[in-house]
Amino acid sequence: MRTRVWGEGSEKTIQEVEALEEEISDLRSHLNHAALIIVAKDNNRERRDEEKEKLQQAYNRARQRMHQIGGMEWKEGV
Repeated sequence: MRTRVWGEGSEKTIQEVEALEEEISDLRSHLNHAALIIVAKDNNRERRDEEKEKLQQAYNRARQRMHQIGGMEWKEGV
């Protein structure tokens, strides 16, 4: 059986249409999977950015404390 699809002069068999629909479904599935991967990677990046910020803050506090200790030692003549 043939059916007219997609306008003038374009005939496709039912099997061809079904194959195209299956291919479209597969492509949508791949796109959905890719979107999930992107979201997961973005979440990982955000977590790493938050961890980096916490480490930077801890480093800054430690550096500031070291300067304070160094100043106290200098005043005490150590």
